[in-house]
Amino acid sequence: MNQNIILTIIEFGASLVVEGIILSMVFNWIANKETQKAQQNLKEEMNNIETQNKMIYEQLQGEIRMAKTEIISQIKERFKKG
Repeated sequence: MNQNIILTIIEFGASLVVEGIILSMVFNWIANKETQKAQQNLKEEMNNIETQNKMIYEQLQGEIRMAKTEIISQIKERFKKG
């Protein structure tokens, strides 16, 4: 009888260990999945920011060219008058 109780306790303990391992694997898989989603979202956000930065840079370059052209034309005008 004592032997049966001991075997039952051992079986119960072993099943708890196996269930714990399985749960650990499931939680680990879920965490990895969420981490991958977060990494993908960060990559997409970084790409969006990079695209916006390129557009802003190109816009500023255009504005600088226009300002440079305007300044040069004003200088030429003053030399013609002067």
